[in-house]
Amino acid sequence: MSLDSRTAVPVKLGWIVAPAGLLAVFATCWDEAWHTDVGRDTAWAAPHLLLYGSVGLVGIGVAVWGLRVLVALRSIRSTLTEVPLLAASLGALGALIASPIDATWHEAYGRDSVLFSPPHMLVVLASTALVLGVLAGLPTQARALRATAGVLLFANAVAVVFEYEADVPQFTEILYLPLLLLTGLAAAWVVARAVPLRFPVTTVVIGYAALRLVIAAGLTALGRSTPDLPIAVLGFAAFDLPFRHTAQRVTAAATATSTLALGASASGAASPVTADVAVAAVPLIAVGVLTLLALERRSRTAVLPLLFLAGTAISVLPVDRASAHDPGQGEPVASSRMTAETDAAGRVTVTVNLREHCNDLDPHSVTGRRAGQTITAPLDPAGQCTFRGALTLPEDGRWFVYSEFTHDGKAVEGWLPVEVGEPSRVQATRGLYLPAGEGAGTNATQIILGGLIYALGIGLVTVGLRATSSGRRLPARQARDATLGFRT
Repeated sequence: MSLDSRTAVPVKLGWIVAPAGLLAVFATCWDEAWHTDVGRDTAWAAPHLLLYGSVGLVGIGVAVWGLRVLVALRSIRSTLTEVPLLAASLGALGALIASPIDATWHEAYGRDSVLFSPPHMLVVLASTALVLGVLAGLPTQARALRATAGVLLFANAVAVVFEYEADVPQFTEILYLPLLLLTGLAAAWVVARAVPLRFPVTTVVIGYAALRLVIAAGLTALGRSTPDLPIAVLGFAAFDLPFRHTAQRVTAAATATSTLALGASASGAASPVTADVAVAAVPLIAVGVLTLLALERRSRTAVLPLLFLAGTAISVLPVDRASAHDPGQGEPVASSRMTAETDAAGRVTVTVNLREHCNDLDPHSVTGRRAGQTITAPLDPAGQCTFRGALTLPEDGRWFVYSEFTHDGKAVEGWLPVEVGEPSRVQATRGLYLPAGEGAGTNATQIILGGLIYALGIGLVTVGLRATSSGRRLPARQARDATLGFRT
């Protein structure tokens, strides 16, 4: 890929933008943990301030790059034809407008406050486009900087499975592995072309794993929940195996990643339920191996170490959703002290002590929600301003357990995160609130708006992919392919 030195990202500027982007990844994980442990936060919460600052720094870096290119080319029209700069600029703009869109969406459809809500995905897709543009615009000789940008790209791409890794799934966990493979393989393909190292994908996934270790340590120090360690993503390193065809590398990476995902779940090192991961992983164990055997004509022994690896299949299944994590918290009504006690059999007893409105809050139910499942039981009076309910939750993991009341004919609720799998006791002061957007339901307007927002995000990523796929192979990668006998 030949780059004009006048339009490339200055190396010093790149070393500001890429680390700022990595800091934004930490801030996002911190914000996710805050939502899990505390609930909906204000715009001025610490994770938000760090996120605003780091994203703002990235935006300033892109703006400076654009001004440099404009001065060098002395033409707005010529500047707009620089696809890497265009992708980064549009990505930055998309991430910026996602914030007011998200605020409006929360007000209208509060319970749609999940990662896959259109405004949240616009942030993910726009940020990915921004990173693709910056990666394509970096000088080819800046290998370490390109690798760092590759780590940032990988972090943005696989963010779509973060709710599963943080053990706060909103949708069936059968989708976890297909989504991980879809996004991870796409990122691996870009990295293999854009990072001029002998083993580019291996370098990037190890860097991403190291980033997640640092994030876990930071969240632990802050006293917040931590996500799973990304064991499965190490399987994408198989993309660097010396096969002759891209299809072989894709198959090997998918098979290795599926195996690690299944093993991590079975060993308890990852949150997704093993049976759900297996639904996607097991069917292609034969297909993956047979595909590698069929495509590998010169050296069958190169495939033998992969025979034990499980494959994966994209399953088209009904998607059930249960609002759980980051509920649509709205107008506060009362304060309460909530206690949830869990035994080894998964039975959760919830006690709610009201601190006000004892006479005009009518108890309704206790509800557990996780990954498309909703379990409900009655909530009954148990003394002066005290209410109690119990329900048995069917599988281990983090559930969000709600106490639900009615007040003047309107639904009121509070919640606690509860770990099921071993005896535990959680107690916290929680506000009871009117759920934002409650009763609005999914309507045609929401579907149309959501589709338009998704289309905008996908369009931005398309521009970013165009930026990275245009031009010739990177010299180091081309030389490596010739040495190993690659043919794509």
